[in-house]
Amino acid sequence: MKTISLSILVLFVTSLSGVSQTVSQIIQQKIEAGVESKKVTVDGVALYSQKVLPAFYTDNAFKPAWNNKDIKALIKILESSYYEGLTPDDYHLQRIYNLVALNSSATNAQLADLDLLLTDGILRYSSHLIKGKVDQSKIRKGWNIPGNELPENSLVMLENALNADDINKKIESFKPTNFMYNQLKLGLAVYRKIADEGGFPNVEVDKVLKPGMKDKTVLSLRNYLQITGDYPLNLISDNDSIYDEFVENAVKHFQFRHNLIQDGVLGKGTLAAMNVPVEKRIDEIRINLERARWVMHDLESDFLVANIAGYNLRRVTADSVMFYSKIIVGKHYHESPIFKSQMKYIVINPTWTLTHSIAVKETLPKLKKDPEYLAKHNMIIMDHSGKVIDPSTLDFKKMSAKDFHYIVRQNAGPNNSLGQVKFIFPNSYSIYIHDTPVRSLFEREKRAFSHGCLRLDKKWELFLSLVGNQGWDMERINKVLESGETTRVNLETPIDVLVLYWTAGADKLGNLFFNEDIYDRDPAVLGELNRPLD
Repeated sequence: MKTISLSILVLFVTSLSGVSQTVSQIIQQKIEAGVESKKVTVDGVALYSQKVLPAFYTDNAFKPAWNNKDIKALIKILESSYYEGLTPDDYHLQRIYNLVALNSSATNAQLADLDLLLTDGILRYSSHLIKGKVDQSKIRKGWNIPGNELPENSLVMLENALNADDINKKIESFKPTNFMYNQLKLGLAVYRKIADEGGFPNVEVDKVLKPGMKDKTVLSLRNYLQITGDYPLNLISDNDSIYDEFVENAVKHFQFRHNLIQDGVLGKGTLAAMNVPVEKRIDEIRINLERARWVMHDLESDFLVANIAGYNLRRVTADSVMFYSKIIVGKHYHESPIFKSQMKYIVINPTWTLTHSIAVKETLPKLKKDPEYLAKHNMIIMDHSGKVIDPSTLDFKKMSAKDFHYIVRQNAGPNNSLGQVKFIFPNSYSIYIHDTPVRSLFEREKRAFSHGCLRLDKKWELFLSLVGNQGWDMERINKVLESGETTRVNLETPIDVLVLYWTAGADKLGNLFFNEDIYDRDPAVLGELNRPLD
């Protein structure tokens, strides 16, 4: 009996000394079985990485990748995905918790599972940081910005991450470095804290509140604006129920952050924005953190960015806004697409060639009613060879859309629909930035009126921002305008143009901005962002 006991003890000690090899064998079995079946699984769950992970373990003789120190560091990293607006369980975190909790009682098979899950978790998380979890192009048309590519040699990326002295530093390098991404993350933490503390207080008023008025609801308004950060906490008022200048300025700041007319009046629109639950604002921040991961990794140091949902255009140089203007965007059913291009030239005194769709759907019905419509609007009609046709020779009343085989062009002039200037960045949508003779629309709060192109408020400011160093000033511009000649101005240095869609954003000062989801894009992104991956 003693001999048998001694043999068992020797066998037990030997098994302990060979734990690493035994775990390696199990890892090898799982990898090889998965390669054969084309699906590596752990605990019944198919792993995210079906190519890089097997290759990594094969190249490293199927040795476990993680020691105890690495496991603790990685768990903290995977937990931190929550602060990126992502879901930690997408990276097997709960399964990892369960296996780590076994501690010394874990079997070799469980240790192998733990190692594979940790490696797969880091690969999936890295992928989501680099290119996002959601593929926008698959859930909604009109998004045409190429996705970020993972490193050409993901094996090297993984080996570097695992061998790095500071694994956290390596993961941080996968995140966008743009200030807006970092400020949105800070805003997410602030709004989650507000939610944990009970959320925003309701602001209930039954009338429009204006500066100078006295009302008991001003007390709750001050409280709300303090929580949102629009009303400085150190301000003291002589009478908290009076709608004084402090409240007025705080309301204006709130309106500024929510893309509302900044009149300092608590009206219907402002009240509606205030009573949006904090949980919805948290979702909006998460959605736009995801959008930032799609586009904010390799931005040039100088670029133009149009925010469709925010009705604005900015020039950003070295992370500073050098130009800002209101814009008018595509209306519902004529949405402005999301894409990236490069502006190459500008046209002063542009002509406008109507798209066939606009010509037959909008212009032809007007011609049926008024044969002089073209002349009144400085338009000509041509055949497809470019020959101008006398409109009096055409019987528009008998013409159907199928019979309309013509090109309609509006000549340059003060009433041209493109205004005095257009900015060209070639793209498959035939979208460009242009002026408009209808200037009053820029005073509207909601500015979705176009057929997809972007109408610009501060036209000459943008023009001079782009080519002012090429000998252009307002005197020269006015001479060209007076000549009436269509004039092309090439940019010596073309500039990237991003037409994007942000329903939440942030500036360097930490101000959070929220815009109406005018194209109803957010729900689909949120649904995919929240969809469990295991």
